[in-house]
Amino acid sequence: MSCEGCKKTFATGARTTFLWMEERCFGNVNEDAGGTVLGTYKRIELNSESIVNEIGTFNSESLNPERALRRRMQGASSIGGDVNVELTNNGYAWLIVQAIGKLIGSGITADPYTILPVDVNGVDWDGTAGYQQDSANYEPYEVIYDDGCSDCTGYRTGYYEVDGYNMEPGFTSLISRDGGTIKDINGNDFVNHGWFRYTGCRVNTWSIAATPTGIITSTFAIMGREEEIVDMAVPQYAERPEVNDPFSGFNGGVTIDGETQCILNFDMSLTNNLNGDKFCMGDRYRNSLPEGRREITGNISMELTDLIFYNKFLHGTSAIFTIEFDLLGDGTETMKIILPRIEFNGTTPTAGGNEALTQPLPYVGMWEESPADSLLVKGASTVTPNGFDIAIEIVTTGALV
Repeated sequence: MSCEGCKKTFATGARTTFLWMEERCFGNVNEDAGGTVLGTYKRIELNSESIVNEIGTFNSESLNPERALRRRMQGASSIGGDVNVELTNNGYAWLIVQAIGKLIGSGITADPYTILPVDVNGVDWDGTAGYQQDSANYEPYEVIYDDGCSDCTGYRTGYYEVDGYNMEPGFTSLISRDGGTIKDINGNDFVNHGWFRYTGCRVNTWSIAATPTGIITSTFAIMGREEEIVDMAVPQYAERPEVNDPFSGFNGGVTIDGETQCILNFDMSLTNNLNGDKFCMGDRYRNSLPEGRREITGNISMELTDLIFYNKFLHGTSAIFTIEFDLLGDGTETMKIILPRIEFNGTTPTAGGNEALTQPLPYVGMWEESPADSLLVKGASTVTPNGFDIAIEIVTTGALV
């Protein structure tokens, strides 16, 4: 029986695979001259992704007797989209580092990891086992960069430096949207798999949303440089076999100025304001994605029980906001988000009916030069910089992946 005319097997989102790995230089896959990958990809589970390649077009304005469009050309290529996930304390820590810019931790089991904005010395890795890939033990992996990375050909142990207060250079994303089913442009099976590879990716916005009774979701809004389809086998990737369950609202506790509060819902968004318009003559892809001012905003909703927080809004008084997710209730698998100084926006609470009155509290996160040591498990005096506008502390009995 001939298979000619048989229906093609179609791709489904259920088979999607998402891998990513840090880049030593923006827009360059971590490979040596022979194409050997220097490092190991990380696989993360996701709810959805929308990373696309938008290609601008130019229509010729030339006049002709047919009154028709005779010529059309492709323009600049812009990569971008969202990756939405269910938040855990080990699966997405390294992407949070990409969004914020510095991770401090010894790599020792059960030691807290603190993610902070970068300090004046950049991001320094000491080359210890805690920051090297150990596939047998599923230890965390971070690329060790060349100083300056002038030609991106070297690969040395030690540490890398970036300019003060900058983000990391970027990362490469690999997305298999086919599970081995999509054909190539000639209708033939790929030798291995067809992967969408996006280089020069950076996190423009990291956001989370929390309700008392649902799973905590998080979105990484990504911008990138270039898309290409590559025919390759599934790369080696790091994935802990005992990946933790996602956090839910049942696991989360909120404090404002040290007092536990009953929060109806909460969201936060950290935006790096990446400049996506950096194009150079002779290249249709972005030359760079420089970051602008980091902005932290969000919303808190609570029932109106007193005027404490309304007065903070009324008089422009700042507050300390923390939310801590404790997966098992024993402090062994946690993630704590610390905003050392927020100020409220919003309006006066009003009565819209006979239901309970709620108090919406939009807020803005600000830099605190001298946060209290007690805010961080490791202590603000033991990390650099002492000041910060956001910190993420993670405790896990295993290694971060």
